[in-house]
Order: sequence, then structure tokens, then C-alpha cells
Amino acid sequence: AAEWGEADLAAVSALAATGRLSLDGLITHRADAAAADAAYRTAFGDPACLKMVLDWRACA
Repeated sequence: AAEWGEADLAAVSALAATGRLSLDGLITHRADAAAADAAYRTAFGDPACLKMVLDWRACA
């Protein structure tokens, strides 16, 4: 995010927090953290994977 300044990040965060900017379409894949090895292979090897979210709740 070298192109983004602190003010840019704050503005986008505020828009997302208020629902004025939806980020739903950016997350294309989700995986349990226990499967992180496979998730990373997907995230960096699958061109259809725009953004991967690892779910850490089961690891708590």
C-alpha cells in the first residue's frame, strides 16, 4: 500500500465501517487457519483468488 497515504486509509476505513463502501466482492476465498498451508498456495497460485481470509476462530 505504498501508494496509499494515512488519510486515504482512514477515509476508506470510514466508508467501509459505515456501509457506504462494500468490500464483499474483494474477498473471493476463505479458509480455516488450520489449512493455512493450502490457503497460501491458493492465494499465491490461483489467479481467481483476489483476497484470502484465514479464519482463526477454531484455533483459539
